[in-house]
Amino acid sequence: MAPRYEAYGVKERLDASDSIDTYVQELKLQGYTAVDSGLTARQVSSFRDKLDRLLPEQARRAGGLDRLRKAGEHETLRCPLAIDPDFLAIATNPSILKLCERILGGYFILMQQNGIALSPQSSHRQSAYHRDLPYQHFVSSRPLAINALLALDDFNTANGATLVIAGSHKVEGFPSDDVIKRLERPIEVKAGTYLVLDSMTYHRGGTNTTGVPRRAVNNVYVLPFLKQQIVLPRLLAGKYRDDPALARLLGYDSDPPANFEEWWAGRDKRAGR
Repeated sequence: MAPRYEAYGVKERLDASDSIDTYVQELKLQGYTAVDSGLTARQVSSFRDKLDRLLPEQARRAGGLDRLRKAGEHETLRCPLAIDPDFLAIATNPSILKLCERILGGYFILMQQNGIALSPQSSHRQSAYHRDLPYQHFVSSRPLAINALLALDDFNTANGATLVIAGSHKVEGFPSDDVIKRLERPIEVKAGTYLVLDSMTYHRGGTNTTGVPRRAVNNVYVLPFLKQQIVLPRLLAGKYRDDPALARLLGYDSDPPANFEEWWAGRDKRAGR
């Protein structure tokens, strides 16, 4: 079938054989895309309920909400998949894993999974522009990391939809204020949609002006030489180790050996012994 858009002087054209290829091109060109999770409304609602329940439980484990508030952690649920295994499904969504494979290659790991509940009128660290590989002022010819933020509520300008600076994953420095005003845009998506970013794209959370929280679960996938936010193999205490695909995704094969024997055992495994 002939391309819909004609062009001249073009000798090369990118193909999109399926929706994943389309997402890949959008991600490479503008630094973000939106991907339907395939979750039902009931499943999304269940994750919202779980997040609402687990956040107070985390506060109790941490010694109280005041401690988390002082640390800026009161609206973030760290690594929910280690607390409730149902959250593993958010990190292993087939469309997201296919997208990561085409962007990052055949070997990538989950660096972090965090639940987020943006409270009404709250002031939070994520409202400042940042990269999800923070403090880095370089760009690479290929992406190092991908964010997949699953919206559990509709994201809109009223409840603090994520704002992005399109194309900023291609530039080393942070843009000037005038450029940000011209280029920043809120990304409105429906609940059950992943907002996917090249992790070097500058982005921030907006201000929630509604009366209810805006909830989401963020997953960051990285090339395996980058370290995890929390070392998942230790946190999970060996859980999922016997599933080769999950073990690789969760970092069991990328944690550095602690001694010579672990190094040699790893070499034996690679050699098939």
